[in-house]
Amino acid sequence: MSLASMLLGALPSSIQLLNGDNVSKLDFRAYDAYVERQQKLFSDLSSSAVNPLDTLSLGNVADHIRRPKHRDQVISYICASSGNRDVDACQDVLNLVARLILMIEVGSLEKDSGFLHQTGPRPLPLWDEDSLGSLTGKLFPISSLQTCSGMAIAPDLSAWSLENVAGIKIEFTDNLADHLRLTNNNSQVYIFHHVAFLETQRNSIHSQSPVLPKGLAEETLRTLAVLFPQSDHWAALRSNRKKQVWLDRLCTHSSRMIDPQLAWCGTPSGESRYLSNFCFWRDRLLILKEEFDHSTPDSFSQWWYDRRNGVQWHNFWLLDRYLDISPHEACQTPGPPQAMELLSPANNQTDGFV
Repeated sequence: MSLASMLLGALPSSIQLLNGDNVSKLDFRAYDAYVERQQKLFSDLSSSAVNPLDTLSLGNVADHIRRPKHRDQVISYICASSGNRDVDACQDVLNLVARLILMIEVGSLEKDSGFLHQTGPRPLPLWDEDSLGSLTGKLFPISSLQTCSGMAIAPDLSAWSLENVAGIKIEFTDNLADHLRLTNNNSQVYIFHHVAFLETQRNSIHSQSPVLPKGLAEETLRTLAVLFPQSDHWAALRSNRKKQVWLDRLCTHSSRMIDPQLAWCGTPSGESRYLSNFCFWRDRLLILKEEFDHSTPDSFSQWWYDRRNGVQWHNFWLLDRYLDISPHEACQTPGPPQAMELLSPANNQTDGFV
């Protein structure tokens, strides 16, 4: 039995993925790599009541959690099955299994030196009371934002344009709670990339007692479809080549294995792009949209790729011809201050660049 089946549950072979593909298309190597990293982390830093490398025992705890059970009931089960009455050691097991079935950094890990291990930018949540649903409900509240009626995410907003037009760096994360979170003074955005995990949560045979809030997994997949439209990365068009090369480079240079189905979540259009159709990620999508809409290119490459304002791009094209810079050179050259001043919004009138 695979790690994913043991920890997440089996998937019916008859289901279809969000983009219409068969479930056999899913690739769990990125999830397996995540599991192995977490197991090693807990093996090095925790005093777990169950060997963190004993996947079968961890799978049994996962089954117990999914029934579902109150936190104290799960702790009692871990104590009884492991023969270890140390509540802290049993809590370590609970934290590890919660991380593996939720893909959320739950519970802190601290070395003897006092170093607290965490990868995200915020304090780590702890499942210390009630059911797992109460924890995930706090982490993923339904948005109360009502001011975005009729507001949609334009097709020109994607992960590629965030990085190549707005200058916002894409950073992949294994922590679902950090998905779409802007950091580093809004110069970097975290993107959760585990399509196989999300499809499993969306279609699991345990859907009668889901570990994530109902609809969260599918909505997260829809945000990936917005950021990595399948038509941009897999359609055999010459114009898509630069985006395909960019994504390959982004995945290759990442410190973690990236789910190869990342850009296979479909291509959203029409009504599916309205912010009002996003319950859990609406607030972060709105912030991301505002950052993108208000961004101003500050290099030749960003000007070259920015087609949001036709007049500005036409002015850049004329300046490009005036300076006799090839398109390739334009994408490699930082803009001189004089050129940037000429291309600033204040100097972009509808009668063009003179």
